[in-house]
This record gives sequence, structure tokens and C-alpha cells, in this order.
Amino acid sequence: MADKQYKRLGCLDVQPRGGCGFQVRAETEAELMQLVATHAKQCHKINSIPPEMVYKVQAAVKTVTV
Repeated sequence: MADKQYKRLGCLDVQPRGGCGFQVRAETEAELMQLVATHAKQCHKINSIPPEMVYKVQAAVKTVTV
């Protein structure tokens, strides 16, 4: 059975002091970013992610093999 690669991100990877324990894994970065945006809106009341945070999120994304 072949290993599959995913994109992974944790809220604390982006905001070590103000984040939470949320972690997400998705097949594509686009899917991951959508899930992160939903999390930010629902849990942190961030309706629009500022460009500097988008760059921070993208820099923190890791590729993992499962």
C-alpha cells in the first residue's frame, strides 16, 4: 500500500501565543486553506484573514506522509 501525502497545519503553528489546539490535514493546500478560514471565522471571529496572516499560514503548512 502506497503512502499518501497531506498538507497539515496547527493553529499554534501560526499563532503560538494566541492560537488554540486546532489541527487540520487536507489533501491539497487549497482545501487546507478553506478549512483554516472556516476555523478562523468560527473559533477566533476573524471574518477576513489579512494578507500578512495568509503568508504566515502558508509558511507554516507542512507536508506529511500517512
